[in-house]
Amino acid sequence: MKFLLFSTSILALSCAAPYKALKSVPVDQTCVDKFRPQGIATSWYSAGVDVVGKHLSGLLLIKQMPDESQRVVFTSETGVTFFDFEFKAGTFQVKQAIPQLRRKVVINTLRKDFETLLAIPFQQQTIDASVLGDESFYGVTTIGEERAFFVTDDACSVLKRVEVGSKKPLFSIVSSGASPREPETIAIQHHTFNMVINLKKITRHVTE
Repeated sequence: MKFLLFSTSILALSCAAPYKALKSVPVDQTCVDKFRPQGIATSWYSAGVDVVGKHLSGLLLIKQMPDESQRVVFTSETGVTFFDFEFKAGTFQVKQAIPQLRRKVVINTLRKDFETLLAIPFQQQTIDASVLGDESFYGVTTIGEERAFFVTDDACSVLKRVEVGSKKPLFSIVSSGASPREPETIAIQHHTFNMVINLKKITRHVTE
């Protein structure tokens, strides 16, 4: 039900209330300090990726490395590495990817997804604030006209989602769990084409 309501609200936003309807307001620094995304701690997730009728499933590792880089590695249950990405000091490197994923548009899409999940757009950038209906949007500019937002209710009592868009939402991230840096579930939903990434936290010892 939660994700149905979320999908419905996004559909309404993208169709009836694009970003041009956002109204600028003063930044509530207390709200920014409370909900500004801080990324994901080292964690294992069971992962399912659905894109244009195709499904991949396996294990996804998000790991903070000693050199302050971050790795996102997606493998099958049998150990085949679907992709291995490195994010380090503003750079991005594809360490490994299966041929089916080695297309520029696919890599760029996955890069934006995990870059946003790791909260990279929100690091060391000035946040601005806008409102639309009963939601508050705290945003930064990413590339060109694209913006990354974290969205709260108007009372700043709950973080509703993180999303990236230009004139309207391109994709959104919803997570649940007691700790923002160690969410139990994560859903990345694209709104301009059929792609969904679902992650569920699992307990697994990290050795590498």
